[in-house]
Amino acid sequence: MMFKINCNFLKNRFLVLCLLAIIFISCGKQTDKQVETKADTFHLTDTVHVVTENPKISEYKAFVVKLDSSDITSIPKATERYKEIFKGQTLTLCDSGFVIFQLLYDSIELQLNLKHQNDTTNYEPLLSANQSAIPKSLKEFQKKLLLNGFKLSASEGVSYIEQDRNFVAKNFYELVTPAMKDYLIEIQKENKEGFAINGTISISPHQLVDRTVWYEKFIAAHPDFVFETNCKNYQKAYLTYLLCGYQSTSVYQNKESGQLSDFYLNAYNYLLSKYANSQTVQTITPYYDALKQKQTATAQSILKGYRIKGMIYSLK
Repeated sequence: MMFKINCNFLKNRFLVLCLLAIIFISCGKQTDKQVETKADTFHLTDTVHVVTENPKISEYKAFVVKLDSSDITSIPKATERYKEIFKGQTLTLCDSGFVIFQLLYDSIELQLNLKHQNDTTNYEPLLSANQSAIPKSLKEFQKKLLLNGFKLSASEGVSYIEQDRNFVAKNFYELVTPAMKDYLIEIQKENKEGFAINGTISISPHQLVDRTVWYEKFIAAHPDFVFETNCKNYQKAYLTYLLCGYQSTSVYQNKESGQLSDFYLNAYNYLLSKYANSQTVQTITPYYDALKQKQTATAQSILKGYRIKGMIYSLK
């Protein structure tokens, strides 16, 4: 079977790239300086705010901008320069520098997949269980990816190139804040576990609940985190799937009778028993109560209210 690129994957990566571009523009430690202008006749001083970016951030941005965002070898170059510039700096500043690196990482990932989309090479040997007869050219391709922070993966019969989070762990974990490290570890864990296969949630009910609550707690503990927007988007997505189901994984075993699926019964009961004091429980409880009482109209009304408040996404 020949693997082909999933266009939805590219669209999702593009959206992430746009989001990070905004962060890239505004990242870094900044200080406001008040600059005095001429005083008026009442001896009142006008001021304007001038934003000063940390010189280390400016230096790293200037370096990264000059790199080829379509060249895979730009990643190790950016990694080594990061270590040189931010060595001995505050961990918070290192976090801001990592945001710049992540933007480049996402940009190159997107470019690699755009090229991979038109590649007619059969990559199945690299993705099969039998690794004994892989052509030399494919081995070299795989080696080049790994050396430069990427790997070949597949989902639903579709191959694509993605970031190798082990590369991030090896090169950045010891240089960033504990909060950033925790975030990156969570991303690495979720990347390894996956989420869905063929439109069906592939992780357990407990894992879905754990992820939802993890982001809730992390956001509360780190309100000024540089990837706060990312965390809120992940939390919102997981909460949406926890309430509404996901494609072939329905909340209902039988929607006509209102019978809940084993997956969601397991998820809700686990949530209530393990995370009783969480905000997620407060959100789920009235909805779950309505479902148990087979009050479908009430349940849907609750979901509508959550969508209006921006708590969950609309899946329609």
